[in-house]
Amino acid sequence: MAEKSKNHNKLDEGATFGGAVDTVGRNLLGNVTGILSAVPIAKYASGARVKLKINNKLVGFAFNVSWNISTSVTEIRTIDNYVPHELAPKHVTVTGTLGEFHIPGEGPSKSGHQSHILSFLQQKYITIEVRDSQSDNLLFFTNKAMIVSRAEDLRAEQIGNVTLQWRAIGWKDELEPKRPLDYDEAVTKATDFSVF
Repeated sequence: MAEKSKNHNKLDEGATFGGAVDTVGRNLLGNVTGILSAVPIAKYASGARVKLKINNKLVGFAFNVSWNISTSVTEIRTIDNYVPHELAPKHVTVTGTLGEFHIPGEGPSKSGHQSHILSFLQQKYITIEVRDSQSDNLLFFTNKAMIVSRAEDLRAEQIGNVTLQWRAIGWKDELEPKRPLDYDEAVTKATDFSVF
């Protein structure tokens, strides 16, 4: 009788141990499946995962990229009115900076990203493409960019870095550029200022 109870306890312990192994195995398999799955699981884009391409070539030595898209407007005013009647767009400006390490023999001039003293009048546009490396979603793209400024910083016992400032004509991101559906409809004048 005592032997049966001992065996019964051993079976219970084995079943409990086996259940724990199954649970750990399921958890481990679920984590690996999440990592290797083709479905994007990232909720936010982060700099650690961003792939930067210039002229369709992966730039492995770049460590940061930023861009600024601004639309300047002018105020259309009327007589005896303290607030503008309309805001009319003037210019769209696309600027940005790119930080990279200076690898000897692969500088911006040598790689063709920036013109030199004899080629700046014939400098071709470069393309800049920024993608999330996990989901491959397009974050920023322009095919008409030009480097307008370069600053280098070399210090003793530190890696030399380069900061490139660029300007671009047009851009594309997650949304494909297209005209609004109601762009040709007249805008109704707002007479109620309760929305302010």
